Amino acid sequence: MVYLIGAGPGDPGLITVKGLEFIKQCDTIIYDRLGTYQLLEMVKPDCRRIYVGKQAGSHYKKQPEINEILVEEGRKGNMVVRLKGGDPFVFGRGGEEVTALLEAGIPFQVIPGITSAVAVPEVCGIPVTHRGTSRSFHVITGHKRADAGISDDYDYIRNQEGTSVFLMGLNRLPQIMERLVQTGAEEHTPVAVISKGTMPGQQIVRGDIQSIADKVNDAKLESPAIIVVGENAALDFTAPNRGPLQNVHVGLVGTPKLREKMRVAIDALGGQSYSIVDMSVEQTEEKDRLRVALEHIEDYSWLAFTSQNTITLFFKWLREWNIDVRKLAHLKFAVVGAGTRGALRSEGYIADYVPDEYTTSALAMGLANVMNDGEKLLLPRAVQGSETMLDILDKGGVTYEEIPVYDVVGRRMESIQYLKDLDVITFVSASGVRGFLKVLDAEGNGSGMDHMPNDVDSCREHTNNTESTLKIHDIMKNIRIAALGDVTEKALEKAGYQADIVPEVGDIEHLISSIGEFYTHR
Repeated sequence: MVYLIGAGPGDPGLITVKGLEFIKQCDTIIYDRLGTYQLLEMVKPDCRRIYVGKQAGSHYKKQPEINEILVEEGRKGNMVVRLKGGDPFVFGRGGEEVTALLEAGIPFQVIPGITSAVAVPEVCGIPVTHRGTSRSFHVITGHKRADAGISDDYDYIRNQEGTSVFLMGLNRLPQIMERLVQTGAEEHTPVAVISKGTMPGQQIVRGDIQSIADKVNDAKLESPAIIVVGENAALDFTAPNRGPLQNVHVGLVGTPKLREKMRVAIDALGGQSYSIVDMSVEQTEEKDRLRVALEHIEDYSWLAFTSQNTITLFFKWLREWNIDVRKLAHLKFAVVGAGTRGALRSEGYIADYVPDEYTTSALAMGLANVMNDGEKLLLPRAVQGSETMLDILDKGGVTYEEIPVYDVVGRRMESIQYLKDLDVITFVSASGVRGFLKVLDAEGNGSGMDHMPNDVDSCREHTNNTESTLKIHDIMKNIRIAALGDVTEKALEKAGYQADIVPEVGDIEHLISSIGEFYTHR
């Protein structure tokens, strides 16, 4: 079965519930440049991805080729999703794809999507219909074949009332405006052009038929763009301030759990978040050393956790190894901050020590003060844990055993395509900084300026590292950086970047609220 699914105008939250359900279940997903990148993160790990993106002037796959791919994949008997921007049947060439499936006898289903023709003007405060100014609206393609002449659509529009919405017409904006005047439109008719609607980098330029082309050229608007013509284009029904992060686009780097926590906090402040690098936790061979230590847990007096990841893994392994939790009864627990304290509490334990300052350095200094002579500390943590923490423990005369039980590895996420349009990027750990930089380095020109499909079926072109680094640095100059904790801040400095936002309290809640305060006073 092949499912033609409308992805909506760009914001992943605007896909239908039914469409999202099929995306999560599919065996193969066929997508293009106008499909929402973040939706690709919803597919199963073993889902096959096929990129067939098309771009004005440089088609990656021609439509007949896409039709052939759909038929070929449909014949395999798998659950296939064809993800299309907007709605499949609103200038999405969905009809051609359905025709190919019908002729081949392939079963299919069309899942409607929210068309950008209505949604994009709406998020910018422009209703396509409004009592007293527009009782109808008309959707016209602004894109024509190279051999096509001037469309008769303009003659039709001249005789109609209401709002006209042009899709895919940014490169032909002067010609479209000229043709409207030729067919009788007033030069002072309001016009609005919206670039990247509902996505990072969204811009709107307003004017009239006479002035809009020059204004858009000055603003350097980019595709995809929507052109709205008519009295309603002058309306502005945008909502009042939703919070300090309204119109702020935040890139997230971290584990799924941390990214979700940040997303909820950012949404509450009116912002939009985009997961750009996933940090996955991978256990190391040193895990066996931890098991040995637990078999002799009576040798330790303190157990310290510097991350929620360590707590999750520690208690997971405890259960896997059938170790009686009562063996931990004599231990005192130390954690680095509010997040780790909460994670420990969820496992049924109360932290005996939490530093006033939520940093690993403060934790180490605190342990050096509260631990008695003869007591030993068990310190399971990440491979790239803070060396400063160990130095402080050594200088404080603390006896400890450090076991690097896991590593954190960065994985590119599709929304990294939006990098150059982000306002701020959050880093919650030094490993997140390293993972982010490694992902960009592996991308070649990981600036996200050009779509680079993440699948074995598609080609990848890379620039040399020097050129790539220059591009990345140029882009990062325009992005604010928010860092959680001094270790993360130092990792950024080592990489040549300066954190703009560092909360005084080292937890997720204070990180996001600090971003909100920054944009409140900017």
